[in-house]
Amino acid sequence: MSKTITTTFNHLALGVAAALGTGIALPAAAADTTWAGYVENATYYRDGVGISKFRNTGQAEFETKFKSDTFRTLQLNGVLRGTYDGVYDLNDDEFGKDAGHDYLGQNWHGQDTSTAVLTPGVSFPCDNDPTLCNNLDGYMDHDENDARFPEFNDRLDFIRELYLSADKQLDNGDVLSFRLGKQQVVWGKTDLFRVLDVINPVDYSRHNIYDELEDIRIPQWMLTAEWRMGPNTVFDDSNLSLVWNFDKFRPNNLGTCGQSYRILDAGCFFSSSANLQLIPNGPYSQPVPIIHDVEDPDWSLANTQLGVKWEGVYGDATFSLNALTYRQQLPSLHFRELAPGAGVPAVDGVFDIKFPRVNLLGGSIDYYSMNMDAVWRLEMAYTEGEEMPRDLNGHKETDMLRYVIGFDKNIIIPELGTRSAFLLSSQLFGEHILEHEVDMPNDEDNWIATVLFKGFYKNNRLSPQLIVAHDFAAESTVYAPSISWTPDNHWMFNLGLNFKTGGNERFPWGVAGAFGDSSPQYEPLARFTNGPIGVANDEDELQFTVRYSF
Repeated sequence: MSKTITTTFNHLALGVAAALGTGIALPAAAADTTWAGYVENATYYRDGVGISKFRNTGQAEFETKFKSDTFRTLQLNGVLRGTYDGVYDLNDDEFGKDAGHDYLGQNWHGQDTSTAVLTPGVSFPCDNDPTLCNNLDGYMDHDENDARFPEFNDRLDFIRELYLSADKQLDNGDVLSFRLGKQQVVWGKTDLFRVLDVINPVDYSRHNIYDELEDIRIPQWMLTAEWRMGPNTVFDDSNLSLVWNFDKFRPNNLGTCGQSYRILDAGCFFSSSANLQLIPNGPYSQPVPIIHDVEDPDWSLANTQLGVKWEGVYGDATFSLNALTYRQQLPSLHFRELAPGAGVPAVDGVFDIKFPRVNLLGGSIDYYSMNMDAVWRLEMAYTEGEEMPRDLNGHKETDMLRYVIGFDKNIIIPELGTRSAFLLSSQLFGEHILEHEVDMPNDEDNWIATVLFKGFYKNNRLSPQLIVAHDFAAESTVYAPSISWTPDNHWMFNLGLNFKTGGNERFPWGVAGAFGDSSPQYEPLARFTNGPIGVANDEDELQFTVRYSF
């Protein structure tokens, strides 16, 4: 559902062009603007906890097309979104700045001896502990209002998209296009887990890994350019694209302690402290924050990110070759230096967080098999410069290989009472650490399998589906059945469940030996061993969403 409004865009268009730095003089003429959007309430109930989400969202989208003598098409697109999550007002005993925990990791494992070493995480440290807020400055330092109204911050996240785009046709039939502004750039076609799709960081605090990537990617200010070369003597189609992410670096949002979703429980780990004063005759008289400092890269030309992609079509195969230089969006844990500048790490379990530079080479291929009437997908990425966590040395720089094999097929099953085809989509994600060490919590090789089975009834207005994901190393599984009903072009109702099994893997923490504790531990590195599914093993939920589109 959308609405077309005729507006005069003299001042607005010129103002946006100037703000984006294009220098393009847009015509001071009436333009047709198409508006669409929705309002939505998502209410989730978590077993044993109560309401875990009461998210109210309003989103508006517009597209304005201008006439131009220079460009074949010239338009301005925008997406604005605002959210209020009332869970911090309705269930403030469990979530929010006053939420407390008996021990670190209480939401996903039973208490163990490591609690003698690590204190519980502090909920919303910037509301409760100035020292922790200082140490986490610029990262995981949200206050409660940041979680309550996540888009309204100094990064202007309520602007989901705002970009100017143009196409120009060349004399030989090729097309040059550009897009400048705040946007999402999507490489790859995977769900839940990313392989090539790493240009935009992701906000996992919205709903762990389970929301659509379109809704949880964090838009960035970027310039993209594309040269569409069309068919030639070899390929049925081909194009070359460049992307320059000139925004200030931004890591993934893993969720602050006190939020209802914090992937790997990282937010609570980062706001905990180590009881180093327990060391006999040690120098510490009070707990020391587990995070000593966060290295937040300043903006500079050298810190911007650059990518190039060539894609084409050859017969029944669509392929791409990708290269990207960017910064690691997940935190790398470095043992703090014994003395700043000395280069000597203090192996006491206190970390600095860094985001190293990463270079990626990869590609993808989609092949349509006529005999099977199905699509096979392969996506692969090789990176250098990534840093993986270690127990005895904090971290290690190692090359990584990630890949996904996907299979998509529409299947008609008359026995299920509909003539509409069911969608079967399966994926196998693989990760290989090329320079693996025995003290890494991540396995040298790991796989996560996902299956989506989706049906359509009542002229596609009633749609049941089942999603299952299994992490082989963590021995954890999530099941997410749901049913969606769209009675008309405005309303949508969705009822779902999300429940998990597993998440009981342990990992010995070497630093605990300094306290005379050599028993198998959960903390802190077992959160990597258990993965995002296992660490959420106590977050079983009943979920209801209603949306009105206009």
